[in-house]
Formats: sequence, structure tokens, C-alpha cells
Amino acid sequence: MLEKRRLFPKFLNLAPKAILASLALALGLGFFASPVHAQLKQATNNVNETAQAAGLSQNSADLITIIGRVIYLALSLVGVVFLALLLYSGYQYMTAGGDPEKIKAAISRIRNAVIGLVIIAASFAIVNFILGWITGDQSIFGGTSGTGGGGGLAQWGDTGSLGNGQIIEYHYPEPGQTGVPRNTAIVITFVPPIDPASFINGWTQGQPMSGKLNDLMVGVHPETSKTQNLKPDQALVAVSPDMRTVMIKPNDPLGNAQKPTWYEVKLDSGIMTASSTKLFGGNFSNGYVWRFQVSTQIDNTPPQVLSVIPITGGVYARNVVVQINFNEPMFPSSVAGIFKDGGFQNLQILQVNPLFPPPEQPINGEFRLSNGYRTVEFVTDDECGLNSCLIKMHCLPAEKTIAGRIKAASLASNDSALAAGYKTGVFNGAVDMAFNSMDGDADGKATGPAGDPAGGMDDWPAATTKNPLSFKTNAEINRDPPFIKSVDPAVKADKIALDKNIDVAWHSDPNDMNGVLLAYTISSNSFRIYTSGPGEKDPNSWWFYTKMKNIDDNGDEATSTTKHVQSLATIYHRPFVSSDIPKQGQQLSEVNNYYDPYVRHYVMNVYQNCYNPAAMIDKNNAKLAAPPTKPNFCNDVASLGTDLGGGHFYCDFIKTP
Repeated sequence: MLEKRRLFPKFLNLAPKAILASLALALGLGFFASPVHAQLKQATNNVNETAQAAGLSQNSADLITIIGRVIYLALSLVGVVFLALLLYSGYQYMTAGGDPEKIKAAISRIRNAVIGLVIIAASFAIVNFILGWITGDQSIFGGTSGTGGGGGLAQWGDTGSLGNGQIIEYHYPEPGQTGVPRNTAIVITFVPPIDPASFINGWTQGQPMSGKLNDLMVGVHPETSKTQNLKPDQALVAVSPDMRTVMIKPNDPLGNAQKPTWYEVKLDSGIMTASSTKLFGGNFSNGYVWRFQVSTQIDNTPPQVLSVIPITGGVYARNVVVQINFNEPMFPSSVAGIFKDGGFQNLQILQVNPLFPPPEQPINGEFRLSNGYRTVEFVTDDECGLNSCLIKMHCLPAEKTIAGRIKAASLASNDSALAAGYKTGVFNGAVDMAFNSMDGDADGKATGPAGDPAGGMDDWPAATTKNPLSFKTNAEINRDPPFIKSVDPAVKADKIALDKNIDVAWHSDPNDMNGVLLAYTISSNSFRIYTSGPGEKDPNSWWFYTKMKNIDDNGDEATSTTKHVQSLATIYHRPFVSSDIPKQGQQLSEVNNYYDPYVRHYVMNVYQNCYNPAAMIDKNNAKLAAPPTKPNFCNDVASLGTDLGGGHFYCDFIKTP
């Protein structure tokens, strides 16, 4: 007992302030965690608002992350002190020369240094746990949650299948997306058709393409509990008729109502295509993984129509495509399908004959869903020639009045927006990813379709709809191509933010819609980013996808009451990797990471005309045409471009610092 009493003062004398500070910090945070939870959130908001007002970026770190990093630095310094003491004491022990007093003193210091390191390690764990509980992020010290941040490519491992033009086109929720409703569906669109048996448990040829989840090939689990996958009877799965889109709807809400939860979806490397070949191969043979954060909320808000084109009352060339934009992602099978003298009827495009029966005649064609599952476009069966890319165009009837209808889904009950059919995934109207029926009259409440026993009023257009999709066609075919007006970041820009997305603005003209894009042509086949440089050695960590929005004549996102004059296409991507500072004798190519976006001429406008890379807008807002000898504008200069084969060209225009 006497020996212990002697050792304890010696231990405190080693670094008393450091030890007490560590213990006080760790235990104090634990004691005050609950009372300060709301105050910390408010402080974070205040800091972000101040940063925004000052023109500073909010993307580098939030308040809690900064606090975590300060604590990390303080504990690290104290840990270094104890480590140095341990090494010094070991040296004294080795050089004691048999002196009992020196040996005893060295052993005492070694014991105390080890105890100090244990306390530091415990402090790390306690502080990380508490700050992680406050923020819902279990990686405060590292500054990333496993789904975001520009540093460390390991967190993006096995994600390169998204956007490479060969495997995955897009999925919802998106990589790293936050605030996802707990009752969301998980939807994946592939480039090639897939084997339904890879997703539907026990599926065989000839069966309906819906059923229970194949949990051997698809893992859906909280990120911190990788073995707690959804079981087959815990999720409904449906595969689209073209076998390219898989829809997974958990039976019960994900996460919990107390704090946000990160989820992970893992697609196994054994998934097969419809042609019985492995979907994942080469650099992507490990399969595919992505993460998203589920909020604490249930989505009970019905979706609405945001805008439609053509604009009501106008007269348009007959090769115009009808485009309907929703205000949120829609469940694919409820808004996409084929009508051919029958079949899919949740949406209809009609030829109006007011003087002859029947007054409305449905037009045969396909409803295609794209653009983050928010845009539906109608492509008719009537072929009417080739465009400049030698791709078939499809036309509406000439010199006719055309109208559109969208049916709301029947409700499961009168006091909820949840649509009937939620148990089977089959709906008689438009629903969102949470299976909420469409709000056609935009009053914030879902009442179901007209004629529904519940007295529905939500078929679109409603009596209050200001742009109900009613226009006329003429006999002409518009062959004016779209062309790029500007890009951001600018051509050859450097020192760009690592999370800066790439915006491609298209030529605008208030008198036509030639700069409004055809959403289903915005794909990994049309937009791509090539990577190069010492920081980009792993192709299975680089992902990207492209979405668009229509812009009105005020520069805002177009709605049903404003003109659509151009589109803005945005390429979203994994954070860039920062370039290094060159050492003496190093070339820039040895340290710089380059990112080369390009746009292929497969991009079309709503008149089905291909993008023209031989035209551009100069600084005076004048249209320029490239000469025949240099038929492409690359980096704002007429040139041959880089031939990818088949006459497709791309150009560099950005690099990281």
C-alpha cells in the first residue's frame, strides 16, 4: 500500500495538467452531451450562416468536425508526450548498469507512461463516440463519414461502376445523399439488361418480374452493421420490362426516428446480365457499393408536376417531344411504360378531335423516365426521318391539337397519401419513391384519381392547373441543333474546389426551345469525365452521373408558369483529388491531377436534334461555326478534337490545384 501511495504522486508529477485535461474533456463531454445537443446544432447553423455571408465555403468542415479536430490535436500532443516519456524511460532502464534505484525509477516511469497512453486512448474513444452521437457521424476525427470529403480514396472503393458507360447508369438514393426519407425505395438503372434472378429471390423464366429480395446478391444494411442485411421477406423487388431498372422497396422504414442513420447497399460481383454474363468485370470485379444517409422522417408528402413542355397554346414542329418534369423522383413503374393500342395508361398523350368522336384519341408510344427519375418524356411510334446523327426521329401527328393526362393513384386509405398497391408495387397512377400518390391540383394533399370511391381530385391537369399541356403541331420538322453556350469551371481552369460539379449551359433563345435538352439522352454515353494523374490510379473509385434542369428567361428553374429557354446539365462526381506541389526537377504532369469532361453528340434537344460540337457562343454572345478543316471547338479553339472512334470528340477543360 505504501508503494502505491508513492507511485501515484509520481504519476501525477509526470504530466498532471495533460492527464487531468484529457479526463476532464472526455468525461465532461459525456456529462454535458445531452444538454448541449440543441445548442451545438444552433451554433453550427450560426457558423454556417456567417461563413455564407462572408463568401466562405461551408463544404470543408462543420462546427462539430472542427471541434473534433481540435480535440484530436490536443490529445495527440499529450499522447506524444507520454510516448516520448516511455521511450526515455526505456532508455534509462537499458542504461541503468544494474543500479537498483535507477531500474526502479525507470520501471515506475514506464508503468506510468503506459497508464497515460491508455487514458489517452480511452479519451479518444469517449470523445469520438460522444461527438459522433451528437452529429450522427462516427468519424469526426477523420473529417469524413465514409461517404463524403475529398481526402482518402479508400472510402470510395468499389464505386467506379457508376458512370463508366458500361454497368450502372444511375441510382437513387445517390452516393452520399443525406436527408433521405426512411420509407424510400432504392432504385438502380443499369446500362445492359440484367438477369431478374440476380435480384428476385427464386425467380425463373416466365414468372412475373417481381417478388422477394435476393439477399445473396443484394445487401442493404446500416453502415455500422454490415451483417444485418434485409432478408428476402423484408423487401419487395420489381424489375422493369426492359430489365434495366431494379426497384427495391423495404417493407418497413429504414433507420429510426431518433437520429439519422447511414445505410450501405452492396451489389455482389455474381450479378448476371440478361445474356448470362457477369455484370461486373475487369477493374470492377468486386461489385459495387454505395452509401446514403436516412433521415428521421417519414415522407407523407405527395409529388407534384413541376413543369411541362411544350408550353400550352403554342404551335410546334411535329418532331417535338413531350416532357413532364416532377418536383421529386418518381417510382419508375408508375410513370414509365409503353402504350400501343392499350397497355400502360397511367400517363397518356392524346390527339384531340373536338369535332369528331372520340374527342380524345391516345397516341401510341413510350414514356421514358430519366434525369434522376424526375423527368418523363413521350416518344411516339411514328418514325419521321433521320436527324443529323442518323438516328431515327419520331413525330407527333401533324397539324393536330395535342394534350396530356396523368392519373393519380388510388389511395390505401382516406387519411394518408400512401397509394393502394404498396404491397405489390403495382399502381394505377403516378407515385413517388415513398409510394405517395400524385397531388395533381397542387393543394398539398393527395385525394386519388377522379371517379375513385374516395372522391379523388388529383388527376393532372386539374381545374386549377395553369399550364395543362395543350398545344398544336404543324407539318414542319425542326432540324436546328443544340450547342453549348458555356461551361463552369471554365476551359483550362485550375485551383477549383474539389467538390465543384461541372455545369454545361446550352444556347438559349426565348423564341424557341432548341437549347432545351431531351432528358433521356443525358447519360454516361453522352457526358463523361476522364481522369489522369498520380492521384487517380484506382478506376474503381471514380464515379459520376449527369442530371439537368430547365432554365426560364429569368435564369431560374422553369416551372409550369414560366418559359423554358435552355437546359443546364450538371455532372456530379466523386470529389477530385488535389494535385501536389512539384518538387525541384518535377514536371507538372507528374503532380497534377487532370479531369477531362466531354460531351458527345448523342445529346439531343427536345426536337431530337443532336448536339453540334462545331458551334459555340463567343464572349459577345455571337454564334460561331467551326471551319470544315477543324470541325470541333475544343477549349474554345476550333480543332480536330480527340477522335474516340465513330466520329466522337471530346475536349479537356479543367484540372485540380
